[in-house]
Amino acid sequence: MEECFSRLEERVREILQGYDRLQQEKEALIDKLRHKDKSINELHEKLRAVDDKKRLIKDRLERLIQRIENLGF
Repeated sequence: MEECFSRLEERVREILQGYDRLQQEKEALIDKLRHKDKSINELHEKLRAVDDKKRLIKDRLERLIQRIENLGF
């Protein structure tokens, strides 16, 4: 009977260690995901800035082309 309890205790200890290990892995993955989300958000901001700059350049070029066309060239 004592052997059964010893095996049961060992098994429970192994399960708890596995649970702790999984909790640590989960936290590490959550941190990694947060970091990736932050990086994605930063890249979206940079992309928006580039798109805005591109739009401004396009508008300026269109105005310049329109002025040239109005001169009759």
